[in-house]
Amino acid sequence: MIALQRDQTVKELMLQAAIRRGFQEYNDELIRLQQGVLGERYVDRSWHDMKLTEPYYLIHDFQTEAHQIDTIFLCQKFILIVEIKNIAGRIDFDETRHQFIRTLDNGTINSFRNPLDQVRRHRRMLQGVVSDLPILYAIVFAHPKTIIGHIPQGEPIFHCSGLEFRIRKLLTQYATQLSSIELHNLTAKLLQMHTIKKPQLHIDKTKIRTGVLCAQCQTGVKMLYHYGHFKCPKCHYKDTGILLRQAMEDYCLLIDEWITNEEFRKFVGVTSADSAKRLLKKLGFPCIGENKGRKYRISIK
Repeated sequence: MIALQRDQTVKELMLQAAIRRGFQEYNDELIRLQQGVLGERYVDRSWHDMKLTEPYYLIHDFQTEAHQIDTIFLCQKFILIVEIKNIAGRIDFDETRHQFIRTLDNGTINSFRNPLDQVRRHRRMLQGVVSDLPILYAIVFAHPKTIIGHIPQGEPIFHCSGLEFRIRKLLTQYATQLSSIELHNLTAKLLQMHTIKKPQLHIDKTKIRTGVLCAQCQTGVKMLYHYGHFKCPKCHYKDTGILLRQAMEDYCLLIDEWITNEEFRKFVGVTSADSAKRLLKKLGFPCIGENKGRKYRISIK
């Protein structure tokens, strides 16, 4: 049973907003992030295919102030931390230097932080919270072209195709420790710890591209407000409200979750305070304060 779904991350939304608003230098970071998410979703499908009969819970993308765990598998016998990597090429682990090395077909060599250090750190955190179950870990490679080379002896590092075998083997090795109610309560306890921390992007807010941006034009032309609608001056596409909301979500992600009527007018290019008030009311944002002191809290769908 999935206790926490894997949704689009705040960081991915922020990077998309930053690129849309003129900061193209974040393109490579977004691509790397999305490749990682693709790998995580690929592995997620394996859980559905297992058809396990024993009760279990899956917590995807578990986050605290200091930890981010791709997947936590909880059952009545153990907890398994799953670290997912979606990397092509040959992978070799170097425990003495605490790194792992990727070698591509063209000979290019890249060094990355050792994921074994990551999962061990996650395990220490969970051991401080959970005393009733053994806490295990595994590093799973999602990319079909990953060649797993040298790995430390005895460490659970394998392709996604081996995940079901690993789970079923562990289920036979460990005895039941918790009742179904205790397992449910433990899962609820971890979910209470889950906190989404908003990442920080180092951008100059004065250089953020403003306006409701046309989605039909590849260059993202700034739309003009006329007779109650935002319309593109280039292709004449008329916004139905989706692009205005996107502009507000970009504002929330990159600038502030609160916005005044004046700030709204300045950002989207509306001159009339009454028109801005109507648009903000239509967006349905909750507000506090009165008159010029009123502020609206932007929500992200």
